[in-house]
Amino acid sequence: MTLLAGAAAAATLLVSGCGVGQIAETAEKVAAVPGASGDVTTEDGILSVRNAVVVYDNPEGYEAGDNAPLDVRIFNETQRAVTVTITVASEDAGSVALAGGDEEEEPSPSPSESVSPSASASPSASASPSASGSPSPSPSASASPSASPSPTARPARPATIEIAAGQFAVLTEAAGEYLRLVDLKQPLKPGMNVDLVFDFGNGRTLDLSVPVGIPLSPAAREHAEVSEEEH
Repeated sequence: MTLLAGAAAAATLLVSGCGVGQIAETAEKVAAVPGASGDVTTEDGILSVRNAVVVYDNPEGYEAGDNAPLDVRIFNETQRAVTVTITVASEDAGSVALAGGDEEEEPSPSPSESVSPSASASPSASASPSASGSPSPSPSASASPSASPSPTARPARPATIEIAAGQFAVLTEAAGEYLRLVDLKQPLKPGMNVDLVFDFGNGRTLDLSVPVGIPLSPAAREHAEVSEEEH
């Protein structure tokens, strides 16, 4: 009995010792979330950017001159408020602007068609005939609708966001305010990246290579029409 108890204890120590110093495989896995992420460590916390991605448009992507929206989430896990400025490091990617909210087109006053007859709405036909005996009706109603100015778009706002201590900013089209690439210099297609710089002030910057997003479901394939003879 004593020998059996000793052998069991030795086997237990041997098995437990085999796992000492090893790192679990799950500890090295990264969440399968599209987009670029990064951190900046400060003296009082961490500043983070999560899942930065260019919103997927279509398989052809964006053409030169287009605007491309971004999905970005910024976290301020420090003890003080920060002001984040986002710029483009790629020369062929245009610039970054803050869109949504009050930035969209500001409509001008609603068009009003003003009909202003000069004298009276009813035509004034003089009852007194002229010498030739023919009445001389002289309608003087003139309808002059005023042309309304077209809506004017406000200038693009700088890509600068203020985040309070311990708070975060979700910059997506669904959330209201979002970032977008303005006036692309080159086509931007799925599989390509855009280099962005997140400047948190005081020399704290984060460089990220932001990819073009991928669709949640594959695009529908085009089926060629097959004639009855080919079938």
